Amino acid sequence: MSSAEATTARDNVDEVEYEDMAFTKELRKATKDVHNLTDVLVNAKFAFALSDDEVWYDGLLAFYELYKFFESNLPERLLPKELHRTAAFERDFDHFYGPDWKKTYEPRPSVKKYLAHLEKVSAQNELLLFAYAYQMYMALMSGGQMLQKKRMIARKLWIFPKGADEEQQKQADKEAELATTKAADASLASGDLETRPMPAQVTICPPGCEATFFPEKISVLKAKLRRVFNNQYGAFDDELREAFIEESRNVFRFNLEVIRTIKGVNRANLKKLAIVAVFISSIVLAVKLVMK
Repeated sequence: MSSAEATTARDNVDEVEYEDMAFTKELRKATKDVHNLTDVLVNAKFAFALSDDEVWYDGLLAFYELYKFFESNLPERLLPKELHRTAAFERDFDHFYGPDWKKTYEPRPSVKKYLAHLEKVSAQNELLLFAYAYQMYMALMSGGQMLQKKRMIARKLWIFPKGADEEQQKQADKEAELATTKAADASLASGDLETRPMPAQVTICPPGCEATFFPEKISVLKAKLRRVFNNQYGAFDDELREAFIEESRNVFRFNLEVIRTIKGVNRANLKKLAIVAVFISSIVLAVKLVMK
């Protein structure tokens, strides 16, 4: 290859990479407001509840049908099999609810409404269904990692032990605490989604934690999913791009409805606040006794 040809090839690669980033930024910008609203609700609703198993597994159960729908209705060229989560979700439910959980399981009304919309979107164009899958799997590989790590931290920090797997989590907890601190300090104040650091990947898989555990490197999986998105989005006409962005915004709207149905959050938050209050009161009382 001549130097001129090499330069042209390099320019073409640079152009593709620039265009790919432009597509990703375009979608982020178009969904930023509803994304931020979802973040606010999650942070407020799960302030102290993440260490509560009932809350955690009901949250997984709330979104289980959606991932199952994506994996049943999207071809592998749009949703690579290494991203599939249905079996992992079900093993987590077997662990927490027992092997017969499906006998009494019924999707909640907000999920049925969501699924009905996905059926309609899928019938219209599978690429619009991919708009939902793209956001949901990216969420599992980003926010899902952060929530799981925060949960591991919380399970260690609360006064009462949570089980034998506590020791196994020590190293992951240290990494999680560092990742959480960086994420909190770097860019959340500005609300800039594009500059948020990627939380470190969950690297251990205690029983009941498979839904958020990926054996492959998440950076590789996210890059693969972004390539799928960019290859598809780059070929859309203006009408399809507009529809894709609208459905991408709908992801967060429907997710908000589902999040509001997760059970046990208020109870868990009150319980944790009560423990903290008792702990602080004990310290104050001890200090007063010493000073007498």
